[in-house]
Amino acid sequence: MDITRFEKFDLECSKKLPDEIKKILKKAKGQKTCAIGFITTDDFYGMYLCWDCTSEIAEYFEWKNASYPSFLYQTLVDVVDGSTDIDLCNPSDAKWDFALTLLSVLNKNIKNIPDKVFQKTGFKREDIIFFATMGDGDYMQEMLDTSVKMFNT
Repeated sequence: MDITRFEKFDLECSKKLPDEIKKILKKAKGQKTCAIGFITTDDFYGMYLCWDCTSEIAEYFEWKNASYPSFLYQTLVDVVDGSTDIDLCNPSDAKWDFALTLLSVLNKNIKNIPDKVFQKTGFKREDIIFFATMGDGDYMQEMLDTSVKMFNT
């Protein structure tokens, strides 16, 4: 997929994601590990963050800690609205390609978070488990499996 479709989303993530992760890690200070999830809908209409310090991704949909930063929501909505050539409501190769492109943009931005963001809160980068998935839908498990491997290597 043409990654330029995600250009504004990528730019907003590069500017604002480090501060959002810093806020989460400040709240998790004193813990040994933290899992941070990027959760989207089945049709990719927006995204939010959730986190938990149990070091288990299972049951992420029951986690009480969540934030809804506008840069993850509206800029992804704009990408979806501009992707009328893809049916994002039904499983397809094009929808999975969209998911993989989204994951690659998130991966780039996670990897670009400065180490000081982690260190200032007493964490090391390897203490954090990042993942992305859908709240429900066609590619929940595939996105979860792919993102855990991609984001945490």
